[in-house]
Amino acid sequence: MIKEKRKLIKFSNYSLCVTLPKWAIKELKWGKGDLVNMNIDTKAETILISKNKQVKKEKEGKKGKRKKNEYSRW
Repeated sequence: MIKEKRKLIKFSNYSLCVTLPKWAIKELKWGKGDLVNMNIDTKAETILISKNKQVKKEKEGKKGKRKKNEYSRW
């Protein structure tokens, strides 16, 4: 386990945020927009952030997709 210190940053009037190091995000294979779970242990004063291990489904193409008309002007 690697430990690194980070500051809490004011995000709005109602929340704070912590930035995550880019190297850690790449190593964990996380990306922008990924959903994460946050477990809060008030007795131990810890927060554990983990990502679901679900594989993203690729979007299926539209059925009956029309071929591009090479002769149209538009």
